[in-house]
Amino acid sequence: MKKNKRALIGMATAAAILLLSACGSNNNNNAGSGAVASPSASAPASQAAAVAPPANLVTSGVLTYGTAATFPPYEYMKDEKYTGFDIELGEAIAAQMGLQVKIEAMNFEGLIPALQGKRIDIINSAMYIKPEREEQVDFVPYMHIGRSIVVKAGNAKNIHSIDDLSGKTVAVTRGAVEEIYANEQNELFKSQNKDLIKILALPTANDAVLATQQGRADAVLHSTPGAAYLLEEMPGEFEIVNSINSDTQIGIAIQKGDVNAELKAAIEEALNNLVADGTYDKLMEKYNLPAEMSLFNE
Repeated sequence: MKKNKRALIGMATAAAILLLSACGSNNNNNAGSGAVASPSASAPASQAAAVAPPANLVTSGVLTYGTAATFPPYEYMKDEKYTGFDIELGEAIAAQMGLQVKIEAMNFEGLIPALQGKRIDIINSAMYIKPEREEQVDFVPYMHIGRSIVVKAGNAKNIHSIDDLSGKTVAVTRGAVEEIYANEQNELFKSQNKDLIKILALPTANDAVLATQQGRADAVLHSTPGAAYLLEEMPGEFEIVNSINSDTQIGIAIQKGDVNAELKAAIEEALNNLVADGTYDKLMEKYNLPAEMSLFNE
């Protein structure tokens, strides 16, 4: 996306962040829900099997997974193709087992029923791991979801950590978890006799990003996925200076019960191989996901 004119930059910001705010507000289901036009796709396995493939697949020789492809940078449509961190990770996991990939795209709320109905092998859709979901499916966790501090490129105010926000103007989306976090941080600053964050609470994530772009805020607190996608959509405009982990994780979902223990073990082994050979880290870098989000750097 080119940004030779400031007007085009503003339009690009609005388009990108409107999508992000629509995705990020659905915390009860997941940030990614909604239908996509094409119901399925397949990709060939790229290497010989390093992990023994499970026997109880929906289709022999194929890893069939469900996704709601509306949650960048994890899964989304670009140039009428599936793209994103999860899409490439799913292909790499399947390749570890010598399998092809078949994508079944659907609304987010249809993913767990599809898994329980044995229409798909796994859910690969950045699914938040919550107790109520763990009662329905088993998970292989692979990433943290948290918050990121985003500043204009160049970082003129020399912000590198949450402590550096003391006395700074920080834009947040009104009523979102980032506003709650900023207020909690102010309580800590108050107890430490530090200057408080000047919280600029605005109606939408678009407004918060725009305020930072225009210099009305020194930084914006954003969700880590939203910040990552912002860097992809507006390269050179912003930078992520710090990411704060939360206790929330995302994972690949597998049908619950011992009957799928073989599939779960195969995915865990494949994922560990991809961490060991650097594929996981390369994908995080490609999609602007901060290293702090990794479950494997601890």
